[in-house]
Order: sequence, then C-alpha cells, then structure tokens
Amino acid sequence: MAVKRTEYFNFDTGSARSGGTVRAETLVDTEDYYRRFEEARGSSLHTWGVCGGLEVSAKVGQPGLTVRPGTALDAAGRTTVLAADGFAVVDPGADPDGVLNVPIVEVGGNGLVVSTAGVGEGTRLVTLTWREVVGETRLIRLHAPWLRLLPEDGFEDVGRQVVLAQVSLDAAGAVTALAPGPRRAVGMPVELVRLSRARLSSESDARVGEGPAAELRSRNGGGLDISVATPDGTERTALSADAASGRIGINTASPSAALEIDTAGVTGHGLRITSPAAGSGIELENDDVGPAYGMLIEDDGAWHLTNEDEEIDLLVVDSEGSLGVAGDVEVGSTLSAGTLAATDATLQSLAVSTDDTPRAALHVDGMGLHSGGSAGGYSFADRGHEGFVEQPTAGERWIWYAFAGAARLWSGEDRLSIGLGSGDALDVRGRMRVRERPGDTSAGIWFHQMAPGEDRAFVGMEGDTTVGFWGNTGAGWGMVMDTDTGRVFCRNGLSVAGEAVFDRHFGRRDLPGVLHLFGSTVSDTGQGVLLLQSGGNVVAVSGGNDLVGLGTITPQEKLDVNGNARVAGRVDKAGGGFRIDHPLDPGGKYLCHSFVESPDMTNLYHGTVETDEQGEATVVLPEYFETLNRDVHYQLTPVGSMAQAAVVEEIKENRFSIRTDQPAVKVCWQVTGVRQDPWARAHRIGVEEDKSAPDCGYYLHPVEHDKPESAGLVAHRERLQDERSADD
Repeated sequence: MAVKRTEYFNFDTGSARSGGTVRAETLVDTEDYYRRFEEARGSSLHTWGVCGGLEVSAKVGQPGLTVRPGTALDAAGRTTVLAADGFAVVDPGADPDGVLNVPIVEVGGNGLVVSTAGVGEGTRLVTLTWREVVGETRLIRLHAPWLRLLPEDGFEDVGRQVVLAQVSLDAAGAVTALAPGPRRAVGMPVELVRLSRARLSSESDARVGEGPAAELRSRNGGGLDISVATPDGTERTALSADAASGRIGINTASPSAALEIDTAGVTGHGLRITSPAAGSGIELENDDVGPAYGMLIEDDGAWHLTNEDEEIDLLVVDSEGSLGVAGDVEVGSTLSAGTLAATDATLQSLAVSTDDTPRAALHVDGMGLHSGGSAGGYSFADRGHEGFVEQPTAGERWIWYAFAGAARLWSGEDRLSIGLGSGDALDVRGRMRVRERPGDTSAGIWFHQMAPGEDRAFVGMEGDTTVGFWGNTGAGWGMVMDTDTGRVFCRNGLSVAGEAVFDRHFGRRDLPGVLHLFGSTVSDTGQGVLLLQSGGNVVAVSGGNDLVGLGTITPQEKLDVNGNARVAGRVDKAGGGFRIDHPLDPGGKYLCHSFVESPDMTNLYHGTVETDEQGEATVVLPEYFETLNRDVHYQLTPVGSMAQAAVVEEIKENRFSIRTDQPAVKVCWQVTGVRQDPWARAHRIGVEEDKSAPDCGYYLHPVEHDKPESAGLVAHRERLQDERSADD
C-alpha cells in the first residue's frame, strides 16, 4: 500500500483549497501519513522490546500487580506509552479490534494496579499491547495501551505484545513468584557505531571542535573490530574478534592465536590482570587431556601455580623470591642460589654450609639422605629461636642421630630412643601423649603379636570420656574407666583366679557373699535372705517375709514405699484403699477406706450449681472432657427444696445445661464417663479372663479358697524358675 496523504494546496489557483474536507482522499490524512513513516523507522532501526520504565512489582503472597509508567516498541514499529495521568485498557475480555465503547482506566503517577483475582492458578505473562480507543465525545482518539495477563503455554513471542514480566499465581490469585521471563529491551541493529569527542587543534590557531574517538564496526566476513583514535586523529585497531576462527586480537586486526596481544608501541606490561580481592589470575585448560591450571595471586601476596582440579599449589613464589615446589625438582644443567650449587644434571651432589660454625654437610645419594661420622646427625632448631643454640636444654634445638644401635632424639639429653633390643624398642624420657586423629574416635596403642601376625589388643580411649582395654580376637572392650567419675566397668564380667565372680552370678551360689559399693551393700546371708542397703536409706530389701522397702529400711508390707510412686503401666490388685491417721484420733487410730471398683475405666466429675430465675443453669466441664470420655451418664440431686431437675441439653463443647421446675435451686451434679484416650483404648481390662494352661489349677490367693500355700500361683512359678536355674 502506497504511503500518501491529502494535499490541501491547490496548485492551479496557488492557494489552499476551499470548502469542507469531505472528499475521499481525506481518509488518508496527514496523521496517518506520518504515523506510517514513524512505524517504518521504528521497525527498521530497532528491535522490539521495552524502551524504558514499565517496572512490574508485586508482594509475594498477596494478589495484584503494579506496572509503572514507561515506553515500549512492538514489532510493527509502534511506540506504546503507559503515561502517568494517561489511560489504559485492563479488561481482559475487551474486543481486540474495537475502538468504541472500550472501558478504560486512568494511570496514576506511580503506575497502574492490575488485578489477579479470578485469573486462575498457573504461570502468566504480563503483556503490553499498542491500542487506540475513541473517547466519550467521539471527537478524541485516546492512546490507551492494553495490559493483560496471558497464559505462558502457547504464547507466541513475536512482538505483537511486549512482555513485561512472568508471574506465578495460586488458586486464590495471590502472587507466588515474579520473574523477568521473556522480557527484552529495545535493540539497534547497525553495522557501524562511531564515537566522537571534544577536540582542541594543535595548530597556532586554536580551535575546539568534534573529532573521532572510537569506532565499533562489524566485519563483512563475520566478527567485530574496535578502533580508537589518537589525539592527532590516527586510528588503530584496539580489539578484533574473528567469527570464523573465534580468535581475539588486542592491538592487531589479524590474530593468529585464540588470544593474541601485539605489544608493539605499547609501554609497560603487555597484559595486566587486577582485582580488588585475591584470587584473580589466568586459567589454562585442555578439555581432553589433564587438569586445569591456574596462575593467580592469593591472600598471602605470593604468585601461585595451581592444579585447579585437585585444588593444590604446584609452585609458589613469594614477594621475597622464595620458591616452594609441591613435587620433585628436575635440574637439567646448573642450579645456584647464594652458596647453593648443583652442577650435575642428575643432582647427585649438593653442599650446604652457613657463615658460622658448626658447618654441616648434606649428602644426597639417589633417593636417600645421609649423614655419618662422630658428629653425624640431623639438627633442626625451634622456630621460636632465631639464633643457633649450641647446648640446648629446653628444646631450643633438636638433633636426630644414631648411636649404639638405637635412633635417638636429643635436646640436652636423649628424649626419645628407638632400638632393636628386647624391652627397650621405644624409650621415652618423660610422659608420652597419644592424640586422636581426624576421622577416628579413639587414641591409644595397639599390640601386635608375631606368631599370628596380627593386632591382638588395644589400650586407649573408648570414647571422649572412657579409657580401657580392647580385645581384638572377639572380646571387644573389656575393662573401661569413666574419666569423669573414675568408675570402672567390666563390659563382659569380672573373673578372679580363673573363676567368674561377676558374670551371670556374683560370688558363689552356695556361700554367703557381700558386695560393698561406697556406703551401700548388697549381701546374701546364706539363708536365702537378700539385703540391699543404700547408703542414703533409699532402698532396703530384707529377708524373713521377703519385705521390700523403698525409702525405708523397716518395711512392714511386701512393698513399703515411703514417698511418692509412679507406675507407667497397669496395676493389678486384689483390693485396695487408703489408710491415714484418724482425723478424730490421729495419734491412736487409723482410718481406712476401700477403692471404688468398676469393670470400665470410669472417670467421675461432680460439683454444685444454682439455677437462675428461669430455673436454668449451665455446667462447664474441663476443656479435655469430650476428648477423654465416652458413654457419659448424668445424676442430679436438688438441695434445699422438693424440686425436679433434668438435663435439657447434653454435653456439647464440654458443657451441659440443666433446668429445675423452680428458680434459684441448688443442684448437686455428677457426671461419669469411660476413658477413650489412646492408652486406654490400647489397654482395655478384660473383665473375665481365662487362665493360661500353666496357671490352671493355681490360685492368686489359695488360703482364701481353702487351698494349701503350695496351690498358690506365685509359689508355682517360683518352683518352675528354680527348676530352670538348676538346668542351667
């Protein structure tokens, strides 16, 4: 379609045309004419995207998005402006091609809020579309960009809509994540970018103007060149990149390597890498062979050559010129440093000496290091002493030497000796410390026997606070001492003279025995009476009637507890009750009551309540009542009058309501329920239970059933236990 506009000048008369502009050519008016030129310029000189602004913000966990004012360019070259105090379309169901009766909203100074309610769960794209609508007067056409949330699935990102952000929503429309997504900025496809700068001529007639500074140009064969201009206007290539080879050239337009730097005409260093932090440098890597190598400066100020794969230093040179090498050093000709010299290719001879006496000689032969003679040895000083100490007494200098068949470590005297003789293979002058190593849980000494050729025992730490003896042929840890308390434990029993005295039994089964534990004793008198006596009068077991006392040494019953007792499981008994000092005669009598028994696990709640003027009252139970109880029963008793009382509303939300036929009546109430907590459900008491086959014919209380004591169930079980013990 031709680009044209209405001509309002009459060339025949030499004046503007008269009359109304109602002819057909007015449909192609000046506005459309220039707009099409603007769109052609925008689409050809730029790539579509966001020009500026149009920031999208949201609060995670809350619905709604805010889009701030800004400008975008679509693929057709149309400029879309979301302007403050302007207008926009936010109705997702608006007619895409309509211009009449399209609802619009006003854009505030801080942008526009886009609702996410009812959009649905999933990922959406926030898009901006160029659009115009006709205002209410039909005389004004408004620029009103269309803001929409479009599904990410199936979206064609071809520039009809400009994407501003990617948003994730939950089912309620709340924002769960906000990301750029496919948002892009406007670009400029050009072949050449020329930069200029202010320039002062060097001629006698001083002039200030514009001169070339730099030029960015694409290569015809693919690639990029950056040229810079000197103050006199001379241009040279500063950086080049060849697309075919991937080579980069600095100060050269034709690099012959992956990176080539031509230092011709350059003063100072050819390449410098700087960084505000340690660790900057160069990495070299062959993708097919070997590890990556790095050259860098670390926090210590030294130059490091590192194996990047293993993260180890191969070569380190500090600021003083000292050299550190991780592996072997091979010298092909001569190595010299001060008085150090190596003149042979195999480095078979090396002499080292100091300016002061004594002078030491070092002889290297093959892989060995040798020092011999009457003064032979290896001397090294404590790093805390700068000078040489001839006669050290406190470890200022140490000498490792050999004498009389033993290797000796000397500092004033022999501190450690390792020999070949029996009994003194290792002789330590003073104490010896054995340390735990990383990855091990103990520190100690292993004992190795020659005949079996293996480690047989170990003495050392069992853990952080126990030390003991370990048998490596199956015993494991035997005797162990707690380093905090000093207590000694025998993990597998204690034997004296070959007889086990603390294994399955303590002492002998046919003789009396006493075990003393600090202030307490455990003893058997030999007549079947066991006495367990605590030094704190906490536990006492005496013979005779086999009475057991807890908290008392004079038990009066089978089990006499002086204090509180707790039972985590079920208690089975023939009967029970309480026994207290009689309230009316506490010094001369006891008062005894029996327990209330029930076939169910019954809970009892009671109290009093007074009805109001309408004869109504509400009883509030503990908040756990309904959770704890089931099978509820009620009992009401009016007090003070011949009234009638009834439960009118059963328990709900841990309360129930009662009513009396008279107002202001005092009522005693009682509620029972059966426990339904998890423990009760798992441990219901069987009201009637058959005895097991071994227990049939025996009684819990034989005397009460006119049976002999031998018919008792306890006596029967003790006989079975004695028979099993005799078999063992």
